[in-house]
Amino acid sequence: MHSVGFVGFGEAAKCFARAISDHSGFEVTVFCDGTHHTPPYDPAFLAELADHHAVGVESMKELVSRSEVVFSAVTVDQAEQVGAELLELANRGQLVVDVNASTPSVKARLGTRASAAGVRYVDANLMGAVSIYGHRVQLLSSGTGASSFQADFEPLGFNIEVLDGQAGKAAAVKMLRSVVTKGMEALLVEALTAARALGIVDDAFAGICGPMDATTYSDFAVMCIKTDVLHAGRRAVEMDDIATELTQMGIDPVMTKATTRRLAQSANYEVRDEFLKRPSYDYHDVLDVYHEVTANRAVAEGREVH
Repeated sequence: MHSVGFVGFGEAAKCFARAISDHSGFEVTVFCDGTHHTPPYDPAFLAELADHHAVGVESMKELVSRSEVVFSAVTVDQAEQVGAELLELANRGQLVVDVNASTPSVKARLGTRASAAGVRYVDANLMGAVSIYGHRVQLLSSGTGASSFQADFEPLGFNIEVLDGQAGKAAAVKMLRSVVTKGMEALLVEALTAARALGIVDDAFAGICGPMDATTYSDFAVMCIKTDVLHAGRRAVEMDDIATELTQMGIDPVMTKATTRRLAQSANYEVRDEFLKRPSYDYHDVLDVYHEVTANRAVAEGREVH
């Protein structure tokens, strides 16, 4: 492998391009046709490409023809369309690495199209920020090209973890991680905005982070799930009172209200007594029962279950 192309040239693509071009003998090409950059490229963008030891090309067709491996690194709203165009142009056996934060269903569809065209497709997902980890950010990957991607790029310093299975599997892990991490961000902002109104930011921050710092996150997560089945009802009442208090402070308790709904839903599964009778259980047991209850209710209501 000696030639790598990028469709799109945002933060991740720039980071990866520089890391690849730092190794002698590699050609890096870039094609952009979006809001900020489109052929013919302006001098400032051409200078930026040169700074990353990359060369701009005028079309996606030219990029594909000059590259053994092509990265799709565009905005999410363009990811499926760009992916489909890439797969139409790609040669059999060519490696296409999709690092866009698309949904599992989008990447599964592209993976199916790639298989039909004989293209090795990689559902690759950044599991952290390139601003922190650089090109060594973990890339959780699945799809027919994932193992080849790992073999080709780990020698260049990339950190690639491969999941067995079709394209979309790794994206599903990334999606659900985002549910938690973005949810935590929103919760912290809501709580600490209230703390600012009360003049207790530092104390509240310490109160939130202290217990978390004292344990591992995985232990905390297991505890949350195992106790949810027992205490969700009373916690929902508590959070409802807190939402009222925040409203009186002039704060819209968006996340607090959502938490109340989620806890109330757990309580509405009506499985607390069943778990009180169990001598022991783990978090998988809780999730198995929650899944069974929600699936049965969906069927009863005539909703489709996947």
